[in-house]
Amino acid sequence: MKGQELGLEQYRRSVKENKKASILAAAHKNFLKNGFSRAAMADIAREADVSTATLYKHFGSKEELFAFTVSETYGPLNDEFNDIKPTGNAREVLYKLMNAFLAFQFEKQVIALMRIVIAEVPTAPEVAINAYNSIIIRRYAQLASIADNLMERKLLKPHDTKLSIMLLIGMIREVLVWPALFDANVTLPANADAVIYEAVDNYLARYGA
Repeated sequence: MKGQELGLEQYRRSVKENKKASILAAAHKNFLKNGFSRAAMADIAREADVSTATLYKHFGSKEELFAFTVSETYGPLNDEFNDIKPTGNAREVLYKLMNAFLAFQFEKQVIALMRIVIAEVPTAPEVAINAYNSIIIRRYAQLASIADNLMERKLLKPHDTKLSIMLLIGMIREVLVWPALFDANVTLPANADAVIYEAVDNYLARYGA
């Protein structure tokens, strides 16, 4: 009897997880297509093949669903740099970090989603603030911890790594990310590697040991 109950519970949990996954896939597609303001919960429910009531059982509002969609899209950020070990020379470590940052931006539709987040600052400021604090600031903290490791290994001078990492990303974002943010047809240019190394070399000219 216990085995049957456990099996039933696992089945229900599986159904619930599958429905949630379908909702998130439909929401992601709908938000990218229509933006936050024009996206409709009824359309998302229909595309996810669930009832509107089921949709609201999982997410109480469109704001909540959008915030979760953004969070899920950026979810891999915690894993984004895990394969990059802070060993070897600082130049190569920093290059790999910035290359991973760019790959994630361009390959996971992150830039497209960020356009929506920015566009909704006047109408859904809490969503934008949450995205900034939980995603962008979190990335800075993770990168700063790797820079701290390089500093401990005396490959970087003692300095404020939180600030320096923001400056490093700023150099790369200015050249490679901003154009794509304003033009959906922009892709990474052929000289992306050269831009990354130029930014890293400028960073090391200031902070390298």
